[in-house]
Amino acid sequence: MLRKTLQWWRGQHVNSWIIFFVLIYFVLALKVFTMEELDGNWFFGMYSVLVSLYLLSRFVLSYFYEPPTIKFDEGYEPTVSFGVPAKNEGENIRETILRIARSDYPKDKFDIIAVNDGSDDNTLQEMRAAKRIAAKEGIEVKVIDWKKNKGKRYGMAECVIQSDRDIIIFIDSDSFVEKDTTRQFVKYFIDGRIAAVAGHAYVANAEQNILTKMQAIRYYISFTVNKAAEALFGSVTCCSGCCSAYRRVYITRILDPWLHQRFLGVECTYGDDRSLTNFLLYKGYNCIFAPDAIAHTFVPDTLNKFLKQQLRWKKSWVRESLLACTFMWKRNPIMSVSFYLGVALPLLSPIVAARALLWMPLIRGRTPLFYIFGLGLMMLVSGIYYYARTGDRKWFYGVFSSTFYAILLVWQLPYAILNLRDSRWGTR
Repeated sequence: MLRKTLQWWRGQHVNSWIIFFVLIYFVLALKVFTMEELDGNWFFGMYSVLVSLYLLSRFVLSYFYEPPTIKFDEGYEPTVSFGVPAKNEGENIRETILRIARSDYPKDKFDIIAVNDGSDDNTLQEMRAAKRIAAKEGIEVKVIDWKKNKGKRYGMAECVIQSDRDIIIFIDSDSFVEKDTTRQFVKYFIDGRIAAVAGHAYVANAEQNILTKMQAIRYYISFTVNKAAEALFGSVTCCSGCCSAYRRVYITRILDPWLHQRFLGVECTYGDDRSLTNFLLYKGYNCIFAPDAIAHTFVPDTLNKFLKQQLRWKKSWVRESLLACTFMWKRNPIMSVSFYLGVALPLLSPIVAARALLWMPLIRGRTPLFYIFGLGLMMLVSGIYYYARTGDRKWFYGVFSSTFYAILLVWQLPYAILNLRDSRWGTR
């Protein structure tokens, strides 16, 4: 523990960490001193305390997550297939494939399977161009051309069917891996209990505008805090589609029910990554997080695209969280409690926000100063944490991002619930 603590602090911004822990103190103190503002309402009082403890617990649990380096074997080199389904990604698909082809991994031990899912732009031509270039470097690229769009889930399934390798790594068609990403992934699979490994996605277009900067901080917190906290118990709830690895034989065991999954009588056409992770967790396998398996992905750069993406993600989160509630109690007790809190609190958040931001000022004539102040402190905790870990001056956009999500996007959740049966992709 002493070694880990020294590594944590060494080279970090000590003053930032001091501020970080001071903010945590103020968050907890605020909950105590403002209980009387709730007029003895135990529901909102309990919610206020639980949401703060839950969010802070993410930071605490993630601190204790350490990849099991003692089990790693440098000589372990399983065979790998990269699966890259794509629709209308002509701008990035060639670079995506070539970045994979230049991986620092034995050329005879990996291949690339690219599925053109009914594109009506130059995606197919760019795939074939990448195939020719990769062939000159000794890398096999299989290009599968579908004239009619079938959906990303079918594209992923086709990659599994076409592969005969041990591990399959799914990469979004607009994501770029680093040279050592493959090695950083495969070393975890020496443990037969591991079915899936989530990589660490960074935002490739982070400097484009305010919206992409906010998402960059959000992504970093999501992976280094939330996924690390879940990985402590082998229970990452979503191995993100932009960059995640799977033991192929385990996928084949659940491929058909996953491919034909239905919810509320409608075929599931979104949330493929979260759904696939759910199926594996249900089977009792472990899903973990590899902080050094890095990919760089492009995020929405306009508000319209962003809102559509968030709506789709919320719909898949609601659907898969409800399904996971039926079996997550079988996992580690701490993980189980954390999971159920992580489902209940967001579902209640629109009610709490409506009371604080609408009911109290409009009906009771009281300005929700303590609610906003407490929210602001929690936002600062995320921003300061990001700066302490990275030294990146974009940390302040993290405060904007958290505020944006907590005050504005909270209203998207009820709408997402009402539209769960809408199977449209949303952004395509």
